[in-house]
Parts: sequence; structure tokens; C-alpha cells
Amino acid sequence: METAANGAIAAAYLIIPLTLLPLLLTAKREIWLNLVLLTLFVFSCGVGHTLSALHLHSTSWHWVTAGASWAAVVALLSSQNRLRYLGETFHLLEATWEQALTGKLLCERRGDDLTLLKLNPAAVVMTNNLLQPGDRLCEKMPLHRDQVYPYQVPLIDLYFEALASGVPNRLEYQYKGEVTGWYMTLVTPLSPQLLYMTFTEISGVIHDPLTGLYNRRILEMELEPWEVCLFIDLDRFKLINDQRGHLLGDELLKAVATVIQDHAQPYNGIAVRNGGDEFLLLLPASPADTPEPWPTPEAIATSVLQDILAIEVEGASIGASIGVASGTIDAFEEAIPINRLLQAAETALREAKRNRRSNSPQHRIQVWNSLLARRRLRQITLEAYLEQRSSEAEFSLVYQPICHMATGAIVGAEALIRWDSARLGRVSPAEFIPVAEATGLVHRISDWVLCHALEQLAQWQELAPQFTLSINISPLELEDDDFLERILQRVSGAGIASHHFGIEITERGIYSNLDRYLQSLQGMRDMSLRLKVDDFGMGQSGLAQLLQFRFDEVKIDRYFIPTSAQNLEKLAICRAIATLSEGINFGLVAEGIEHSSQRDLMLGLNYRYGQGYLFSRPMPPQSLTTLLEEGTCLSPQ
Repeated sequence: METAANGAIAAAYLIIPLTLLPLLLTAKREIWLNLVLLTLFVFSCGVGHTLSALHLHSTSWHWVTAGASWAAVVALLSSQNRLRYLGETFHLLEATWEQALTGKLLCERRGDDLTLLKLNPAAVVMTNNLLQPGDRLCEKMPLHRDQVYPYQVPLIDLYFEALASGVPNRLEYQYKGEVTGWYMTLVTPLSPQLLYMTFTEISGVIHDPLTGLYNRRILEMELEPWEVCLFIDLDRFKLINDQRGHLLGDELLKAVATVIQDHAQPYNGIAVRNGGDEFLLLLPASPADTPEPWPTPEAIATSVLQDILAIEVEGASIGASIGVASGTIDAFEEAIPINRLLQAAETALREAKRNRRSNSPQHRIQVWNSLLARRRLRQITLEAYLEQRSSEAEFSLVYQPICHMATGAIVGAEALIRWDSARLGRVSPAEFIPVAEATGLVHRISDWVLCHALEQLAQWQELAPQFTLSINISPLELEDDDFLERILQRVSGAGIASHHFGIEITERGIYSNLDRYLQSLQGMRDMSLRLKVDDFGMGQSGLAQLLQFRFDEVKIDRYFIPTSAQNLEKLAICRAIATLSEGINFGLVAEGIEHSSQRDLMLGLNYRYGQGYLFSRPMPPQSLTTLLEEGTCLSPQ
């Protein structure tokens, strides 16, 4: 009887270490030694009882058992605090498992499915009580075997890939079926068969809270090969927002979002609020099995534009400009096709916004085409050359005189930059300055112009002390905090009187960021620089601009200069500006004087100074130096 009991005890003691071996393989360092010593102790007890069952008494083995047992006792006593900490940690993990706001699943792979071992209450709620411990995942949620957007493979395959690789992975996907939404799931393999998953619904993260459309984050997740992009920008929205308030502005944005969403659904596309008053409509290629051909991207854009123009909220309406791109885009360096498509559509949008003659589709919609592609390639080429410091050696300045129209006497000049590239030929400022502005290179170019113009002015003032010179600056310079300090240093270093040096900025440029620009202009006025409005009348604010800031001089754009006495509207505009100049004391220069009749008409309206081909074309500095040395008056040509 005693032999049988010893045998039973020995069997148990020998089996127990075998059950502990898997734990030893995965145990953390903190408990590994304790498990090893415990295993040795139990195993030695098993061996001792086996010897007793066989009536083989072994005193030496009793000493082995005693040594293993006391080693285990010492290890357990020395690690009491650590074991207590681990116990508390397990309790904490259990509590966080139960109270977590995210869903948690512990699954075991069995064949071609996952069996749920455990799930927390949040997972039960988020799966609409579909899942319970012991359930097979794909049996209860069969759509796990279907392709999931945007991965184009079944979810269950993604889970098995994580198990096979042993590497944790983050998945973001759209699940439509038993539960519907966008989900982010962290899958962590614990062993080749055991998978731990944490998931949460993220629709609120990728949706715009105001309009309900997707936000830009969806573009980071999109792997769908979208074929068409409509880039939509609302016209006059900022003006409405400022004048009528943000509540009305929000209602307009929601109405526009509804229009774009309504056009996305029939074509299995998505509508995105890109930010502010910009929207995207992304559409896939038309299916080959469609019974009726899909409309062209331009036709869809036309329909979107018409529906936006029909919106009216509390008497307020809105316009839009739309850039359209489709197909394969090769004009951009972006590696990801969706980014190339977006850039092409945005480039087309900028072209559409320059053409504001009406709200008709031909003036508000621009399709990406070969012309824009060539222009984009040209811009990339110009940018590459402008970035090279050696390009400055190819810059030069020419000077167009400003004359007293009655006598032809030269009173000043405007400095104009020219670029004669050895490889590109002559490049117009109208072409390379916008590229420089878009890339930030305009600050370096403006500084080059500033230095060379001031150096030239210092020489001319020795010949004509009252001679004035002006340069054109980009509106972006007025946003640069260092610009005022830099221009003050350059003017002071040139040793000229600051009131003989002028800064010209277009009225349209001032309007784009009025408060910031007027602050910078006041800083230049404090330096006694001569401030001029160029191309006056072509901006969006007209004479009201002059009431907010007193410029020293206004240059009337050539468009408003009458060519004959029959141009009654232009005569009336020029007369009104002249009257205003007398009231608030600013000088006037008539631009684009090309005919004697124009000069005579402007003299009759009390315009004293003019600039144009009638007097002189832009000339190199040596030619103007000769004229100043000789005191030549420029008679009408």
C-alpha cells in the first residue's frame, strides 16, 4: 500500500515539472529563477518517491532534495517584494482589461479561424453582443473572410500574417457588415497560436465634425487607386465669413458638403473637407460593366459647380473654383499616385482662380492638361536654376524713367529685374517671380535687387541730387519679420537719403493680408522711405485702400489710362483719383503712356508725371547715366 502511494506521489511530482516547462520558456526574468528552483524541487521529490516505491533508499538523493528545497526557500524569500509587485500588476492588468474603453480580444488560432478565449466588456458592446468566449471569430462575423478596405485582403489573413511573423502590427480599415465603421486594431502575437488584439472605432478621428465629410487624415490611409480628383475652393467665402459671421459661414460649408457628398455616392467616391473652404471629390475609374457610360470628370465638375451656385443661406450665396485631374500624372515627383493626382488638381485649381471673369464653368473650372503639365515642368526647371547661387550672376537691372509729362524732364526711375539665363534664354519676371514666391527664393532675389538698386542710386544722386529710384517688392516680403531691419541696413549702408528711395507694392498684394501688410508699411514710413502703390485700380478694394494708409504716390494702372476723349468712364475714374489726391495729398504717376493723346489727356486732368514707351523703354544703367549727365529731357517719341 505504501509502495503504491509513493508511486502515485512520484508520478505527480514528475508530471508537474513537465507542465511548468512551457512557462519556463516564456517566463520573464523576475520569476524565471523561482520557477527553475521550484521545478527542481518538485522533480527531486518525484525522484525520491520513485526510489522509495522501488525500495531503493538513497540518503544522497535526500540531500539533493533538501538542497533544492532550501534553494527554493531562499529564492522565494529574497523575491517576496518582486512577487508581490507582480501580483499587484496582474490585478491591475485584470482591472484595466475589464474597465478599458477600447475593445480587447484574446484569441487562439485553430485551423483557418480564431477562437475567442477572452474578451472585455467594451469588446462585447462594440461588436453588438455578437461575440462570447468560445466563439469562432469568422463564424460569428463572416465578413472577416472578405476583402477589407483599404487593404484589399481579408482581415483574417492580416491576423494570420501577424501570427506568422511574430511582429505586432497596426491596422486601419473600414468594416461594413455586422458592425460598421472605421477601426484601428493593434494586433500583438503572444505565440505562434495566441493573438492579442486591441481595437477602437475611429470614425470621429477621420471625419470633419462640422460637415461630416472625411478629413485630410483619410488621405493618409487611402490605398484605393483613385482615378479622378476634383479640387474645390469656395470663392468669396472669407468675405462672407467676415461680414456675416461664422455661424452663417458654417451653414454654407455644410450646404456645400451636402452637394459634394451627393455627387460622391453615385460613383462610389468619397468627399473630403481638405481644410477651411477647400473640398476634394475623389472618384474611382468607371467600371467596365456599367450599363451606361459615366459622365466625364469635367461634366461632373460642371454639375458640382451648378449645385454650389444654387446654394442660398439667409440670402447669402457662394461661388467656387474647381481644378480637375484624372488618369496617370507624371509631372510631379511624389512617389504616391494619390499625391500626384492631388497636386495636379490643385495646380489646375490655381489656374481656375486666376480666371474670374464670370461664374460660368469655362471660367471657373480648369482641367489638368498637357499645357499645364508643360508649365509645371517649366516651373520645376526654373526652380532648380533659381536655387543655384550662380543664377544671380545672370540677373541684371534695367531702369524705366519717370518723367515730368509737360517737359520730359527725368525725375526718377523704376528698377526692373531681368534674367538672361545661359541655358534657358531670357526669362520674363512674370514667369520666374511667381516661382520664386512659391519656393521662398523671392527673399534672396529681392535682397539682390535692393543692394544693386541702392548702389546705382548712390551714383546717380551725385549727378542729380533730387533723383528718386523705386523697386518692386513681393507682398511676401511684408510678412517677413526681418525685412524691415534688412532694408534699413541696406539704405543706411548706401549712404543715401531714404526719402529718395521708393518701395512699390501692388494694390492686390496689399489686400491679400491687409492688417499684416499695413503694419509693415507703417514701419517703412517710419524709416522715411517713399511708399508707392503700383497698378492701382486692379485690386479688389479700389479707393478705399488709400483711406486706410496714406501712400506717398499712386501709379495708375495702364488699363485706366484713356486713349481718347471718348473714353468717358476712364476719364471719370482718373479725374476722381486726381481729386482724391489733392484732398489727401499723394502724388500721381500715369503708367503706360504710349501716345501723345494720352499724355495730353492726363495733363488736362492735372497729372504731372508719367511713365511709358512714349518717353522711354526700360534701359540699361549706362544709358540712363548718360541722360542724367547731359541733363537730357525725354521728348515724346
